[in-house]
Amino acid sequence: MNDLAMVWHFTRVRLNQAIEGLNTEQMNWQPYEGGHTIFNYLYHVAGVEYYWVIRLLEQPPANEFERKLEVAARDGFLREAQVPFTDAEDLRVEAVRRALDFTFERFGNLIENLTETQAAMPSISPIGDPITGKEGLVRVAQHAGYHTGQIWLMRMDPRFPKSG
Repeated sequence: MNDLAMVWHFTRVRLNQAIEGLNTEQMNWQPYEGGHTIFNYLYHVAGVEYYWVIRLLEQPPANEFERKLEVAARDGFLREAQVPFTDAEDLRVEAVRRALDFTFERFGNLIENLTETQAAMPSISPIGDPITGKEGLVRVAQHAGYHTGQIWLMRMDPRFPKSG
């Protein structure tokens, strides 16, 4: 496994540890009015991974779920819009885990087997700057770790809902 993939795998392990044992109420908790929930962070992480998969593999979203993943890369974080996963069905632990598993498989295959052509491919990052495919994957390798820290901060908040 290449070094970039190793970093990404490590950040995904830490992300899974941060959400282990959380229930729907906890994942949907907002620290303040308009603040992000853990669900928002998780769908955003999955969305950013998917954003790069479809660009570097040049495969557009195949269905509504994949379209929502692509939108989640930016909406709620980089645009003044809500993360598109807002239905009651989306706000369940099993649903967000499916999204994370979906992108883990696809993005993992991409980052572990990045070709020279994909690495050099010019693209636009979710924040709008021009970068190469490899530069995008460098950012994504640490991305889950960034949001993992935010999740732990939420969990340590004395107002965070208790389990059970």
